[in-house]
Amino acid sequence: MTIQELQALDMSQVQPEALQSAVQDILDDYKATTDKKAFEDIAKENIEKVFLLVERLAPKAIKKAKEEAPKKSEKKEAAKDKKETATEKKTPKKPKKPNKTVKKELDALSEDIKACRLKIRKFNEEKRKNQPKKPKPMRHTKIKNHFIAIANLIPPAHKENLKMQKEAEKILLRAYRGIMNTYGINFVRAEAGEKDIKEKYDKMEEKAKK
Repeated sequence: MTIQELQALDMSQVQPEALQSAVQDILDDYKATTDKKAFEDIAKENIEKVFLLVERLAPKAIKKAKEEAPKKSEKKEAAKDKKETATEKKTPKKPKKPNKTVKKELDALSEDIKACRLKIRKFNEEKRKNQPKKPKPMRHTKIKNHFIAIANLIPPAHKENLKMQKEAEKILLRAYRGIMNTYGINFVRAEAGEKDIKEKYDKMEEKAKK
């Protein structure tokens, strides 16, 4: 049994309610997980248990991929089933409460699903630990980004004011060079940051000219 088979179930036909909740819990957990393959491996046993219970307790919920055309001998039975279905629709039955044995199975299944969630959580935590951490941005990059952020703060009413943009660019570049020199930051890195600030203003000017 696979998760796809659970996804194909007609949930309105899954009874009792506790079984419907179990199916929905697994489907929700699968939807929420990022590593689908790992989930299927970890939850495989629970998926099989749930599907077997559906087969036993709510077989109508299982949709067949392809229905064979009914034979003549089956047409009468099909007509009979339609009449019975119509009668059932007129007088809907209240869902029966599960007997003690079924209730015990469903309670055990609920605990298994909780235990499975813990396994998946631990798996995800271990996976995150083993993933390489993103390097923190270096000091010269942070400084450059702050100056570019200042460039973005031009008032909306002056975004097409090329004269103001040019003046702001001169002031920012002068201040940027001063900070980089004061902090003794490598010339090559400082020059690369200056180039990025100029490119930012070039883009702003192009946009203003359109």
